[in-house]
Amino acid sequence: MATATNMSMEERSGWDEFSGRKMLVLSAFLGLTTSMNAMMIYALGSCIAPLQAEFGWARGDISFAVSVLTFAVFLFGPVAGRLCDRFGAALVGAASLLCYGFAVILMTFVINSLASLWAAFFIAALLGVGSTPIVLVRPIAAGFDRRRGLALGIALTGAGLAGFWVPNLATEVIASHGWRAGYWTIGALAMCAAPIVWFGFGPSERRAAVTALSDAPKTGLSFQEARGTSGFWFASAVAFAMAMGVGGMIVHLIPLFQDMGADAKAAARLASALGIASAAGRLLIGLCLDRFAATWVTIMVLMMGDVGLAILLIGSLSLGLPAVILIGLLLGAELDLLAYLASRQFGQRAFGAIYGWFYAMYSLGFGLSPFVIGNLYDRFGSYDAALVGSIACLALAALAVLGVRTPPRPQDLTA
Repeated sequence: MATATNMSMEERSGWDEFSGRKMLVLSAFLGLTTSMNAMMIYALGSCIAPLQAEFGWARGDISFAVSVLTFAVFLFGPVAGRLCDRFGAALVGAASLLCYGFAVILMTFVINSLASLWAAFFIAALLGVGSTPIVLVRPIAAGFDRRRGLALGIALTGAGLAGFWVPNLATEVIASHGWRAGYWTIGALAMCAAPIVWFGFGPSERRAAVTALSDAPKTGLSFQEARGTSGFWFASAVAFAMAMGVGGMIVHLIPLFQDMGADAKAAARLASALGIASAAGRLLIGLCLDRFAATWVTIMVLMMGDVGLAILLIGSLSLGLPAVILIGLLLGAELDLLAYLASRQFGQRAFGAIYGWFYAMYSLGFGLSPFVIGNLYDRFGSYDAALVGSIACLALAALAVLGVRTPPRPQDLTA
């Protein structure tokens, strides 16, 4: 009797959902930490100086490769989502990791001009968009219900931790063997992750994808149906405004702290706290999503980010660490929140296509924001106007969240 009671309590709490799915979560974690966007963006900072030394390119021109990459994700993200809905995350994710890893290795033999650098990043993004959360969180959203928030948080922590290990590894390899070897290492790791995703997601994930397709009318809205709802466009506004509010300031944190009086090393140490806060944020927000209404969790996280930006606007270097922590919590939660909102609002029928659209809108905002903030700094001679604009963007995102109506969580219905 006691055993039955314990089992009933475990099932009701949702912890039993992790039984038999630990490898699924681990595979998603490893796939996301070696994903195209994580490794290409975090490694570029280590390659800027060597590229500049060899070719004489301006740093701004080299950095434009990130804008090219995010624009490609904007264009092809929804396509990757549709492919995932049709063929499953195991096939699309593994193939994308394999292809983009091979492309990254090849690109080191053809880069000899800025145009070739930008083209290489575009092609890497085209081939690697299937390794992003658009695809790799699909099995998590489908396999978990009561503990979906936590499972998403654990998996997406992989992308956050890439901010730690990718720059360090790339820097060490480049110092010893040059920037080309740095990209060879990145490409090789992506290719090694491909079979892990394939076998980790496993036959059960592929069978689940087939079942979901056959039962599609019962499991949510199609992409066209979702697009006809106001919640879809409100969620799109949340994704774009959130990225515009946080993306550019992340890129400009180090020079901002230097403007406040920090030396280069101190500024880098402060900015590095983003990675720790991001990883913690994914787990913390995931737990909150499983316990509280997604709408209010999202608004709370956006407001924390606004408080962090407001602290930076004050201009006190002594408050830099708490500001970075608050911004990092938002940075760690944004993709979890979008995935959770998409799965709860629209179901599993076309999750890949719908989340792919939201991710594309987020990527567009993330790519535009550094450019806009850089221009505002050049015009006004400080980051004050950029900070005010970023605060306004996060506030608009919080208002837009109110238009996204998520249904009650399963535990609320059975409480």
